[in-house]
Amino acid sequence: MAATKTVCATAPLPSADGLTWDQAAGRACIICNKRLTVGAVYRGWIREQIGAHRLDKEVWACPIPEEA
Repeated sequence: MAATKTVCATAPLPSADGLTWDQAAGRACIICNKRLTVGAVYRGWIREQIGAHRLDKEVWACPIPEEA
């Protein structure tokens, strides 16, 4: 059985719990934690709150791979 690769640009967003510093700052892919450069895909916001503290994060993902 062949393994399938998850396309980071279309994978479901995780919760804000456990994000790395770079993921939370938009410098790393929200799915695979790979450093982002050209072509990053905007994924929106992960909205969370603890009491009065907002923990919203604007997140990005790896670009959609081009088909060969």
